[in-house]
Amino acid sequence: MKICFCLHNHQPVGNFDYVMNSAYTNCYLPMLEILENHHGINTGIHISGTLLEWLAFNHPEYLERTGELCRKGRMELLTSGRYEPILTIFRRFDIIQQITDYSDYLEQLSGRRPEGLWLTERVWEPQLPSLLSEAGVSWAVVDDIHLKRAGASGMDLFRPCITEDSGRNMRLLGSNRELRYRIPFSPVESVMEKLREMHDAGAGMVLYGDDGEKFGVWPGTHKLCYEDLWLDRFFSEVESAEWLDSSLPSEAARREAAGPFYIPASSYTEMGEWTLHGCQRVEYDELQEQLNAQGRSSVAEVLLSGGFWRNFLSIYPESKELHGRILSAEALVRESESMQALHHFWRSQCNCAFWHGVFGGIYLPHLREAVWKELHKAEWNALGAINGYPFVLTADINADGNDENVIVSQTQSLLVHPDRGLTISELTFLHPDGEPVPLGHVLSRQLEAYHNSIPRAGSSCEVRTIHDDISSKEEGLAEKVSIDRWRRMCFSDLVMPSSKHLNSWIQSDREITHFQEHAFSFSRVISDSFVVFSGEFVDGKLRIVKRMTADLKIPLINTRSDYSVRPFDRAGMEICLNLMTGESPDRFYRIDSGEIHLMSYAGEFHGRRIEVSDCWRKVKTVIEMNCEADVWVSPLDSVNMSESGYESVHQGAAFYISGNADDTGIYNLEISMRMEVL
Repeated sequence: MKICFCLHNHQPVGNFDYVMNSAYTNCYLPMLEILENHHGINTGIHISGTLLEWLAFNHPEYLERTGELCRKGRMELLTSGRYEPILTIFRRFDIIQQITDYSDYLEQLSGRRPEGLWLTERVWEPQLPSLLSEAGVSWAVVDDIHLKRAGASGMDLFRPCITEDSGRNMRLLGSNRELRYRIPFSPVESVMEKLREMHDAGAGMVLYGDDGEKFGVWPGTHKLCYEDLWLDRFFSEVESAEWLDSSLPSEAARREAAGPFYIPASSYTEMGEWTLHGCQRVEYDELQEQLNAQGRSSVAEVLLSGGFWRNFLSIYPESKELHGRILSAEALVRESESMQALHHFWRSQCNCAFWHGVFGGIYLPHLREAVWKELHKAEWNALGAINGYPFVLTADINADGNDENVIVSQTQSLLVHPDRGLTISELTFLHPDGEPVPLGHVLSRQLEAYHNSIPRAGSSCEVRTIHDDISSKEEGLAEKVSIDRWRRMCFSDLVMPSSKHLNSWIQSDREITHFQEHAFSFSRVISDSFVVFSGEFVDGKLRIVKRMTADLKIPLINTRSDYSVRPFDRAGMEICLNLMTGESPDRFYRIDSGEIHLMSYAGEFHGRRIEVSDCWRKVKTVIEMNCEADVWVSPLDSVNMSESGYESVHQGAAFYISGNADDTGIYNLEISMRMEVL
């Protein structure tokens, strides 16, 4: 029986350098050393573009050794979208060019053009065969569950399967689930017994394809694989087994194939579960439990595929907004013909910050910041190449049926939502050298399925998979769960009864009225120096007349809201900023000339000026009011799951600037906000 090993090594755009170094030391390097020493083991390996470029800069000898294994015929490299995009959510031409570009790079490295592709997060949609074929790909790795959902069974799961789209064929190799769950978590003897069982049943080929990080990065696996010699012993057993022959995946792909099979839109089982939220997830879990109780778990896995990856774009508006901004920037990038702009553009598509499962994903501010920075750098290079400043675009960026306004000057980048109360979500300061500082990219907090089952704090060094129970990294997390009733953006108008207080606002009290989903009318005027918006927003008897001016020369925004509300109601604007962390002493705020407070400090103040200083990214945000106002401040911390445990993550800080209406219900507030180099 042929056994094929295929590993996927990936680090997201924006990951911390110490994390990359740790993964290299604990996983990538020792794995390479073991592969060099076991001459009877052949393997396919996919290294994502982000990681490959990091290796080229920090450890070029690693790539030299990888290339040598490829030239000896003991290893082959798999291609992909260059920086691990979800292939199906970006434009076809762009993805084809990415794959072709990356294949060119890998051919130079290994001396052999890749034939196979590692499918990002195994997200499959039926149009992929024709797209991949056009990009020069002849086979791709999927999970065996993909093939089962297409109707494959029995020995067809142990050979290549053919699919097609528009008459373009594609061969698929299905990674065996039983091996993925056993390697390296079960004893070597148990894995070999399972392989022998497959052989004796008549299997001609079996593929193991999974994340390389399972061999050194996942908890406890470095000790298991290298100190306890699990991997060395396993490869020795495979080499000595006369009934096993290690084969490159491309050799397996050329074997006699089954098919055709047509895979529905799907990914691996856990991804299908993560894409379900709310009542859908509850009903899915209940139905799955019923089938499991009836002994029909295998049927449940095949027929209950869960949700669709693109659901993440509707679950998290921040994800769809990033996706829409990337799509909106493509024409500009291509018009510039700048390869530097194009590569920044591709890096902005790295999938990790778009979704959330057992890995932190979109909840990790540094990952969100990284892809937004790449997008801004792409636009900066492109606009500079074509002398295109200022860039003002009206388009339905978030696919909600209403147009948003993209404004990019040489000093700031904004995404204005006229239909959501004239608010701003994307707020980025652009340094004169082109280094962007995303400040407004705050993630609003929402209910996750796991919030009802957060365990007590605990730690363990035991080997575990993402399918095992996950512990909490600190006590009391269940009590810290907060859900936002409105999106946390800049210049959101909030009105509440005068009896409400700081905690009412912090807890998103239901008596607070926001104007992000209410009747509106607006107009826009563009001049050489300004973009001016005027709007009127109504909720029952509450009415706001609002004016916003975005400066096209300097990083300045002026807003004025005239409130007609109930007598003595509290009314004002909320400004949310993301400084990446709440506890660092180099990021703080002060009201007027008062005491300095860390971004994690909640409190009530009164004044006319707010200074928010980010000494790490070297930018200060100055907010000034036309009169003295109450200033409420609160950190925005989420409670979310990551591979290392449940944790609290700082998503930003909110400043509510407000006052009380007079006895006729009138209150006026004018705010200017500017960003400057610190």
